[in-house]
Amino acid sequence: MQIARASLTLLAALAAGWACAKAGVPLGWLVGAKLAMVLAGLLRLPAAQPVALMPWVKGAVGAMLGASIPVGVLGHLAGWWPTILAMFAVMALAGALNFRILSTRFGFGRMDAALCAMPGGITEMIILGEQSGGDARRVAIVHAVRIALSILAIPLLAQGIFGIAIASADRLPPVHMTMPDWGWFLLCVAAGVAADRWTRLPVPLVTVPLALSAALHLGAISAFHVPPEVSRMVQVMIGVNVGARFLGFALRDLAAVALAALSVVAVQLSLALGAALALARIGAGDALALLLAYAPGGLAEMSLIAIAMGRETAFVALHHIIRVLCALFAAPPLLTILGKTEP
Repeated sequence: MQIARASLTLLAALAAGWACAKAGVPLGWLVGAKLAMVLAGLLRLPAAQPVALMPWVKGAVGAMLGASIPVGVLGHLAGWWPTILAMFAVMALAGALNFRILSTRFGFGRMDAALCAMPGGITEMIILGEQSGGDARRVAIVHAVRIALSILAIPLLAQGIFGIAIASADRLPPVHMTMPDWGWFLLCVAAGVAADRWTRLPVPLVTVPLALSAALHLGAISAFHVPPEVSRMVQVMIGVNVGARFLGFALRDLAAVALAALSVVAVQLSLALGAALALARIGAGDALALLLAYAPGGLAEMSLIAIAMGRETAFVALHHIIRVLCALFAAPPLLTILGKTEP
């Protein structure tokens, strides 16, 4: 029954993705699949995501990222420290502002406000919310809205401010992969799945395939690039994964925290855009790449958008990996301090 439900859900997501792509919606395959899942959740339809496939899909994102890293990128790493430091400043300012807004304007408890204001990984923040006695359901809604709105907003900002359209990303030229190419690609993905099961590496489903794929390409061992059909399917699956966060939430649950979630996203996106434009003005990097690097979306989602927009994916991915790690290391001691000072 669960397999049949997941299969029907995937077919509906594919249809929605195809419709959005045909309508010219940026990242239509991803956005359509996500909206289909959100609608299913709000209508209480019996939708289910193919959970067993998701680790492999995220591993595929990592392998695709590694394949898109250009030769000579290692020489640029040392020059990225100013933008990484700026990212820490953006994170700290956004976190402080959102903490204050959520706790004073929306009546969130200090623990919930901290978890919702922290820009980072949704699963980890939900787990921390459960462990710290916070409202894990409210934390889940805020972070799900954060990622969902970022996916919708970034392409619109790219078109409106930078004049870069990505609807054409669905009309990529055909790519031929040999059997060895498929073997290397699957090896990268499998390495990420294995690392996720048996190691405690940070974000292993993405980082391990990324590192292995990059090593294969930079070492001239393989030059695989996945066909557009695979890329579209990955977009659909990521859209399903994001939208599935809304399954089980009633409309009244979402409405209760909708304004708070919108406020969080507005602050984070505004600061990200402002920092990106300011740094680009002084020659610290490409404004759109900086926006993608600072945007409050997930690592996999923002990396996919970077690929679709032809931006330096290594730059974007590295910033998001550091963001997630920073949030994971900073959250426990911060929650401990807040727990001791909770009135």
